[in-house]
Amino acid sequence: MKRKVILVLISILLVMLLGIRWVHLANLSESSTIAMNHLKDEGLFILYHEGEYGPYSLTRNDINDKPYSDYISVQSFNAQFYMDKELHHEFFYVNNHPLSNVFGLGGIFVTVIMNNEEVVGAFSVKNGMTYSLLGEEE
Repeated sequence: MKRKVILVLISILLVMLLGIRWVHLANLSESSTIAMNHLKDEGLFILYHEGEYGPYSLTRNDINDKPYSDYISVQSFNAQFYMDKELHHEFFYVNNHPLSNVFGLGGIFVTVIMNNEEVVGAFSVKNGMTYSLLGEEE
């Protein structure tokens, strides 16, 4: 009897947590949804949308300064590509990431760089280190 009660309580808790996650991710802005779908297309499981930052623009001087130089250096485009664009960031915690712990568990902080409604880059952060989206270190 005690075992059944524990199983029911665990089941209720699990359903509540998954329901809260679903409601949270179902109510994202258009830009956040585009960023989330980009991460899903890369095979990542979205745990949570942490928020957004921007808009901002990068100048030639910004490109070589931290924190910009950290994440620009791991992008597929060269630094000039990002200059004079109106950028903003979408922040997510993801799972099933190459930088995750054993079996793909362990949340990784990922940032998607957007220009208007277009994804123009992304990067991952683990233990204070910046990596490309899927974890390759530059």
